[in-house]
Amino acid sequence: MNSEYELRVAVAGFGTMGRKHTVNCTQIDGVKVAAVAVLDEAEGAVVSSETNLPFYIDAKKMLAEVPVDAIIIATPPGVRRGMVNTAIAAGTAVFIEKPIALDTDTAAGYRDAVKGSTIVNAVGFQLRYSPLAEEARRLISGRPVTHVRTMTTTSYYINMDVPLWFLQREHSGGPLLEQSIHMIDMARYLVGDITHVFARADRLTYPDVEHLDSEDTMVLAYRFAGGALGTHTDSCATTVFNWEIELFGPDWRLLLDFARKRLSGYINGDTIEKEFPDIDLHMLEMKAFLEAVRSKKTDVVRSDFADATKTLATVLTGDRSIKTGAWEPVSP
Repeated sequence: MNSEYELRVAVAGFGTMGRKHTVNCTQIDGVKVAAVAVLDEAEGAVVSSETNLPFYIDAKKMLAEVPVDAIIIATPPGVRRGMVNTAIAAGTAVFIEKPIALDTDTAAGYRDAVKGSTIVNAVGFQLRYSPLAEEARRLISGRPVTHVRTMTTTSYYINMDVPLWFLQREHSGGPLLEQSIHMIDMARYLVGDITHVFARADRLTYPDVEHLDSEDTMVLAYRFAGGALGTHTDSCATTVFNWEIELFGPDWRLLLDFARKRLSGYINGDTIEKEFPDIDLHMLEMKAFLEAVRSKKTDVVRSDFADATKTLATVLTGDRSIKTGAWEPVSP
């Protein structure tokens, strides 16, 4: 990154992703973390002990008192609206962890607020910055896609090693918005927009625990604007972590295994077997965002508010289908 002048950034939220982004920013030349906004004094004490950075309980106060070029918002999605709107009103560049919001009205509000402005905006879909995804896009460019298979499996309901709000729909939005959104977003990134979704889901592991109401088992079917069909499997109760997307065409097949950094398949009879290095994709996406802030050239950002709103609308259509039992159209 060209560091002609120092970029000052603030971080809101100091959970897993807030901490990750804070550490990454301290390792990027020409970037200074100026302050961190936290949810309470306990989280603030963690910030002080781990980083020695100043912290604020009130993100709006932080933005009013601390001059910054950008803010990275990594709070639970349901508590970030005020700070996003405050940052946009101040003309500050904004990076939001996925999902952009829990409802399309809020996401569309963010999208419309930056539309036509010079405010750099990005949403944390780090897999778009993966060399694996780049290679897959190159290989399938110009080739017809007939079918897509995506899969997400985690051990959330087995190991219980995540914050409880991940398993509470009110705060995380459920498994579609918490993890599967990455694979649905990758399907959109590689193949194009999705127009219809059908979904089924259930709670099989802890059906009687009321405060953990996110489903642990889910399947989706979806149709792309170009005609291709897709299927998705989600499990939050499987010991082995998987992030996969498999693409099919008349004379080719590609499997992108993001958990193992592997690309395999065949094209025109030629076998493809490639392994990719273990790269910090969160660092890549953050460097891209901050380079856009510095250069005012947003083409390096691979998921902005407008595009992330489309991905959100797609997964929320799946949620709607669970309730209606019908194929549902994706509303823009």
